[in-house]
Amino acid sequence: MAEIKYTYFDLRVKGEPARLLLAYSGLKYTDERVALPWDNAAPWTAMKPSMPWGQLPCLSWNGDVICQSMAICRFLAREFGIAGRTNMEMAQVDEIIDVIQDAINANYKAWYAKTKEELQTLTQKTFPAVLGQLEARLQERGGQFMVGNSFTWADLHLFFFCSEDFLDLKVVAGYPLIANLVGRVGALPNIASWMETRPKNGKEQSGFKIYFRNAYQILEDGN
Repeated sequence: MAEIKYTYFDLRVKGEPARLLLAYSGLKYTDERVALPWDNAAPWTAMKPSMPWGQLPCLSWNGDVICQSMAICRFLAREFGIAGRTNMEMAQVDEIIDVIQDAINANYKAWYAKTKEELQTLTQKTFPAVLGQLEARLQERGGQFMVGNSFTWADLHLFFFCSEDFLDLKVVAGYPLIANLVGRVGALPNIASWMETRPKNGKEQSGFKIYFRNAYQILEDGN
């Protein structure tokens, strides 16, 4: 059995996709959570020089170290047999992942633009466009899975994107094939267990609200 340690801040954001993959696998691992720098800068200040690229997340797998969130996820997906069964399927999985990552990056970009209009554009145009495209692609491929005829990392990353970290669940319900797939992924025993028992998402700080509340909630709250 592999000796695994996964290190990230006490936060979801870039750290959660790999945690979902590890949860899916059922493998035991050390979930090392570093104090958020705005709560206590000392742990990260001490750790940062030892990180190959000076940032987190970081995966240690039998003594080998991998950094960069998506590189970690691709490695884990291959190890767990859900990266696609052929070279074409692997490319199709990567395509879906990249589309979702573009939407996630737009989420944070809209927040740091520091204007209400950017968040409105995100919720009213960007997210609906992406969800519509993903719904269409899912329909083209039979409506059951994003790639091929079996579960892949693309389905798991869609589940992550469609969580309340990014989207209002009422919005997701407007895309029935996506909603159905997300529901099936969430019902996988290891995923359901992780979602029920995972640690809370750190302590909110006003300058980083988008890490703790989705854009819909921020707009509704008006602050």
